[in-house]
Amino acid sequence: MEDLINLMTKYVNKEFKILDDKFSIFINKKIFEPNLTTMMLIDSAKKIIRKDDKVLDLGCGSGVIGCYLYKKKIIKYIYGSDISRQAVNCARYNSKKLTKNYDIRLSDSFSNWRNEKFELIINDISGISSQINNISKWFKHAPNNSGSDGTKFTIRLLKEYKKKQFYNAGLIFPVLGLSNREKIINFLKKNNLNYEILIKKEWPLPKDLVMHRDFLKKLKKEKKINYTEKFSILFTTTEIFYLNSH
Repeated sequence: MEDLINLMTKYVNKEFKILDDKFSIFINKKIFEPNLTTMMLIDSAKKIIRKDDKVLDLGCGSGVIGCYLYKKKIIKYIYGSDISRQAVNCARYNSKKLTKNYDIRLSDSFSNWRNEKFELIINDISGISSQINNISKWFKHAPNNSGSDGTKFTIRLLKEYKKKQFYNAGLIFPVLGLSNREKIINFLKKNNLNYEILIKKEWPLPKDLVMHRDFLKKLKKEKKINYTEKFSILFTTTEIFYLNSH
């Protein structure tokens, strides 16, 4: 059945620049393309992963992170999951082209990984204000369930992780300026989850967002997003947070 679904799905092979490499992955219009957050997560993971670590990619999308780390011989087995059936099929399709050593599951967060233990979990889902949906094309083919301040999924994930430190795994996850960053930090501090920021990058907002300056200003005033203005250009940030339970 899975092979039939894959045959019916029109995948396109696209090349992306990942760090200093060029890497090709199959995607389609209903799956997020690798972006700045993807590159930052890969860069962070490469610095953290130790030999023989078992690594899980949550919100794996096309499977690009696991496939890249496997091809570069940083991991020996590809584990990933996504809430989207389209994404799971695509990740399996890409993984199968590299190896038989993969386990890609349909799963909402940790729900289908309860009996597994990992050394590192990569959360590949960026939370942004759902109100950005009204003025951007980012979530055209995927729902944004992160709430009006963009923190709903991240805080839910952190709550699940905290219950058992997910069997002593480290966790890396992105925090974007298009969400309530301080709310996430306050949650981490309140729950004694020690963190460090591995990478931080500033980037300009795309034109389809900048067109709505008044609306963005309103969201900023409500502390649902944050950005800075330099020479009439609006900038926000992406940061990669790391929780180390070891």
